[in-house]
Amino acid sequence: MTKDQIIAEARKLDLADLEDVVEELLGTLPEDRQAFIDAAWLQEAKRRDAAFEAGEVTASPVEEVLTRILSKARK
Repeated sequence: MTKDQIIAEARKLDLADLEDVVEELLGTLPEDRQAFIDAAWLQEAKRRDAAFEAGEVTASPVEEVLTRILSKARK
């Protein structure tokens, strides 16, 4: 299968199965790449937390955000 075919099939999965596939694929990355991604996400989480604490952004329920993201991804 091509990358595009795999992505198209993954978009058909329910959320739980999609999460499992993503976790499995992330686990196949080299350790240094995983560490880089983890550090980048930690930095982003800290930036977002600071923006929230400063009143620059508001929060939304995670279920609402995931639904919105997945509906866009499946189009």
